[in-house]
Amino acid sequence: MAVTDGQVRRFLRDFAGNNVLLDEVEFEDEDVRDATFFAISEFNAITPVTSFTEDNFPNDWVLLMGICAHLFRSESFLQLRNQATYQDGDIQVGIDDKFALYDQLADKLTSVWKQTAADINKQLNMEAAYGSLSSGYRYVYPGFRSKYGGG
Repeated sequence: MAVTDGQVRRFLRDFAGNNVLLDEVEFEDEDVRDATFFAISEFNAITPVTSFTEDNFPNDWVLLMGICAHLFRSESFLQLRNQATYQDGDIQVGIDDKFALYDQLADKLTSVWKQTAADINKQLNMEAAYGSLSSGYRYVYPGFRSKYGGG
């Protein structure tokens, strides 16, 4: 099962009614789809390189963390680019002044994402290798030792 746009929105609590300053969702469907694409691409680049897609991704939780990490990192870029502060009388107003907060959240999500993704990829690699590991002892057959004086 692939992670849906709705699941991402529910996890982030990103609803128009909850975003009183925006009165709309923060992340559009296209943003979520792009973040999904890049999270899967990043996972596939972890060695050993894989070729998972949205339909066969090994774990929905780690994909959700990757999607959210990419969304918040992207938003941090916007916040930094548009950051402005002005003063009107005794009131100081900041516009898009949440770069540090978005960046910290992106860092936390990225940390969870990268560690868990690497662990899953390592586990999948070990499971794939299990059936093909062998040793030189596989050539030992009954009577081998007696033939060479060992038993």
